[in-house]
Amino acid sequence: MTVEVIAIGGYEEVGKNMTAVKVGEDVIIFDMGIHLDRISIHEDTDIDRMHSLDLIERGVIPDDTIMKDVDGKVKGIVFSHGHLDHIGAVAKLAHRYDAPIIGTPYTTALIEKQIKGERKFKVNNPIRPLNPGSKIKLSKDITLEFVQSTHSIPQAVFPVLHTNEGIIVYALDFKFDNHQKVSPPPDYNRLRELGRKGVLALIVETTNAINYTETRTYSEKVARIILEDLMREPLNAKEGMIVTTFSSHIERIQTIADIAKDGDREILFLGRSMERFCGIAQNLGILKLPANAYVYGSPKAVNKAPMKAEEDRDKFLLVTT
Repeated sequence: MTVEVIAIGGYEEVGKNMTAVKVGEDVIIFDMGIHLDRISIHEDTDIDRMHSLDLIERGVIPDDTIMKDVDGKVKGIVFSHGHLDHIGAVAKLAHRYDAPIIGTPYTTALIEKQIKGERKFKVNNPIRPLNPGSKIKLSKDITLEFVQSTHSIPQAVFPVLHTNEGIIVYALDFKFDNHQKVSPPPDYNRLRELGRKGVLALIVETTNAINYTETRTYSEKVARIILEDLMREPLNAKEGMIVTTFSSHIERIQTIADIAKDGDREILFLGRSMERFCGIAQNLGILKLPANAYVYGSPKAVNKAPMKAEEDRDKFLLVTT
């Protein structure tokens, strides 16, 4: 039985991540991402009506046409986490494969939202949530395991394939952080166990790997201390206040809300993507916003919020992307 790793996207650029692993006659696809730098991804951008071939030609999504030359059956489409450079192309590409979509509950909820907004293709792949620490059999010879990781988005995992030929680990976009509020620490013990068993192949992140001046990315615990120090004085000032952050950075959003919750300001989280990422996180019990926090996603509501805040600036905190 042979093992092949097929590099479809993300190997020569940051984004557009997609990899296929072929074990014998079985094929597992990892991620279907978008290239954020190739298209203006902002609140008003809508690629839902664009054809996949047009997006491939523009370099926006992975060119998976090379999969036509792969002799095998796709058994699963597996997602490591919910950032757009990993799930953004799912509605354009997944329908081509007769295989289930698998991710953690938060990731699959984001994928369902992505698919719901699609206007060009019908995506009827079954969606199977899998919790970190759990396993699912994909074929007679392949079992998928999700090992807990940490990243700037909740429920990021290391997908691991257990095969007759050995263990294959797909480890993109991670940060070893032991002090997050919304995510447990990485499962170091399980990673050690897998290492002792022997890993046949490790597909791993290399962004900034040759930047020797950056030895580590500090924990969110450090970011919380810095952010609290920066926010305390402005929160008590008699003037307006705006904080910007990535809408998918639920850990940071939780921190902002926790710092501001005891003040006199209403916390207004603004934007369509903010509503999507925060709403799903709230529904799953990952994000816990205080009573004085509100999320507005519709263009009308977003436009009204600054006008409302303008009347009494020191009573509002605007959080935007």
